[in-house]
Amino acid sequence: MVRVLVFCTALLVLALQVRAEEYYTVENPFHDALTNMFDIVEQPYIPMEEGGGSPPPPDVPLDGGLVALIAAGGIAGYRRLRARQTHTV
Repeated sequence: MVRVLVFCTALLVLALQVRAEEYYTVENPFHDALTNMFDIVEQPYIPMEEGGGSPPPPDVPLDGGLVALIAAGGIAGYRRLRARQTHTV
């Protein structure tokens, strides 16, 4: 009796799921945005110098944070080097 009840319940759940799939369809909201995303329509514009050479590399500013990181790395390296020299003597 229990087997029949479990079988009927499973059959009912399966039938409800099939009917629900008929009524509710989920659309991919990103389909239009991601279709042909990487297709190049036209050649990208790359500015060249006169004479056909490559453009100069962009200037990279050394702001205060980058200088502080470089200085802290140099100080930490110096301390480790000094600690090794005092322990090996």
